[in-house]
Amino acid sequence: MNLWLSSLLVALTVVLPEPARAADYPSQTVRIVVPFAPGGGTDTAARAIAEQLAASLGKPVVVENRPGGNSVIASRIVATAPADGHTLLLTTDIHAINAAYASQLPYDSLKDFSFVAQLTTSPLMLVAHPSAGLHSVQELVRRARAEPGKLTFASLGPSSPHYLGFEWFKRLAGVDIVDVPYKGGGQALADTLGGQIHLSLIVAGNGIRQAKAGKLTAVAVTSPQRTPVAPEVPTIAESGYPEFAIVNWYAILAPAGTAPEIIGRLNREIGRALREPAVTERLTAAGLDPAAGSPAELEALVRRDIDKYRRIIALTGAKPE
Repeated sequence: MNLWLSSLLVALTVVLPEPARAADYPSQTVRIVVPFAPGGGTDTAARAIAEQLAASLGKPVVVENRPGGNSVIASRIVATAPADGHTLLLTTDIHAINAAYASQLPYDSLKDFSFVAQLTTSPLMLVAHPSAGLHSVQELVRRARAEPGKLTFASLGPSSPHYLGFEWFKRLAGVDIVDVPYKGGGQALADTLGGQIHLSLIVAGNGIRQAKAGKLTAVAVTSPQRTPVAPEVPTIAESGYPEFAIVNWYAILAPAGTAPEIIGRLNREIGRALREPAVTERLTAAGLDPAAGSPAELEALVRRDIDKYRRIIALTGAKPE
């Protein structure tokens, strides 16, 4: 080997970074970036998981809320972070919706991330103010067809599964129900509870609590099967629209290229955390169902949802915000 080639190899070993190894992980604080403001379900889930991970990983795990841009700001932070397992993203099905709109994202929703673990599922519940007198999907459809444009629905914007799911239902049922846009779920729920709005889609766990308190009527749930939190409430699918299914989810992603050994360890530790009674109680109190799974299962879920929301967007003509 000549002197020039030897010098080049020595230089490369100096400047090229060594991939992060599972044996060295974690070597510093782990941060979980959340695309939404503190106080919501994603924040609750992130903090519940962070506490357990800090104990099992032996390093601090902090939650960093970076709201804005329909989760794009937080997602870009993680997509461009070092692929060493120290920066994670807690995202939701909005990750798939953003990809389905095929807008100019500053990252590739599949190629720029490693899939770590699903955290939760949470079917939505279609609820009505009691004054509307609606107790089933069939009653809703009959009323909407008899009085087109009279019923109102609290819409959370075109990037939300609430909006896309209800627009899909309207096309399937052939009904005219007016979308009333809201910037946040809190005000939408408040106006539904107050009777200013007839209908809304909210997390099933929260919906059944409001229904049992007599404040709302539980009409149907959006999951393929009835949910354990409200087994007495039928699905939209069994109410005459078998193709309909919308389920929210939360999941942990990491930057693409993160070592499989690190992904595997994180997946195992998150799975253990989700089995802890303290974590389960915090999640269920927020209307969330713990749902562990493998990285491959999570990636398959994201791909299926991207395809599903692309079909819904094409059917409804929905436009991104």
